Amino acid sequence: MLLESRSVSFSYGRRKVLDGVSFAIEGGDMMAILGRNGSGKTTLMRLLLGFLQPDDGDILIDGRDERGMSEREKAKAIAYIPQSTEMVYPYPVIDTVLMGRAPSLSIFERPGKGDEEKAENALSMLGIEHLRNRSVNELSGGERQLVMIARAMAQEARIILLDEPTASLDYSNQLLVMETMERLRTSGYAMLFSTHNPEQALMNATSVLVLSESRIAYSGSPEGLMDGSVLESLYSRRLCIKSIDTGENERIICIPR
Repeated sequence: MLLESRSVSFSYGRRKVLDGVSFAIEGGDMMAILGRNGSGKTTLMRLLLGFLQPDDGDILIDGRDERGMSEREKAKAIAYIPQSTEMVYPYPVIDTVLMGRAPSLSIFERPGKGDEEKAENALSMLGIEHLRNRSVNELSGGERQLVMIARAMAQEARIILLDEPTASLDYSNQLLVMETMERLRTSGYAMLFSTHNPEQALMNATSVLVLSESRIAYSGSPEGLMDGSVLESLYSRRLCIKSIDTGENERIICIPR
C-alpha cells in the first residue's frame, strides 16, 4: 500500500471541510477526485502532502504515519504537480527538472553526473528532450506541465499528486497530459489527480473518489458512475453518460440532457 487515508477529517475553524475520508492507492493505480468548488479537493491534497495536519485520522505512506516522517522522506515518496506553475526566474528546462533531485542532495550539494542523467532520462521518456535548453517561461501550458511531470520523475517519488493537471490547457494539450499520466500509471506509479471534468475520471482513472459536503459521496470504479445518479446528484444536473465506439477505441462522454 503506497498511500492511504484513514478516516481523515479537517476543519478551517468551525467549517468542516473533510469528514472521515478514507481511501488507498497502490502502484499502477490512478485515482480521480471529483467534487464541486469548495468540496475539499485541494485541502485533501495539502493534507496528503503534509502541508496541513488532519484533525482526526491518519495518512500513511508505505505503512508509515506521515507525521513521523521528515520533509526529505516525504519528498522522496510523493511528488506534487500544482494546477499551474509560473516560474519567477527563467530557468532552462533541464535546470527545472534537476530541481526534482533536491530531496536526494544535502543542503549545499550540487547535482552530480548521476543526477543529470536522471533528469535527461526523464525528458527523454516524455519525448521533450528538444525543450532541454528552452526557458520554462517560454513554453506552452501543456509543455510546462510535461516539464513538471519530468521533474516529478527525476524526484524518483513513486506517488504523484496532480491538482487539476489540465486546467486552462487547450484540448490537444489536455489529451497529451492525460496520455502521459496513463503511461506513468502503467509503468508502476501511483497517481492521484483532482479534476472538474467527469469524462477524465470516467476515461482515465482506475478508481474515483467523489467528495460532496465534506464527505465521500462515492468511492469505487469508474463503471459505478455510468448510470449517472451520483454525478447528477453532485452537479445538480440531469446528465447523459454514454460510451461511444470511435472505430479505434471507446470514448465516454458526459453531457447535460
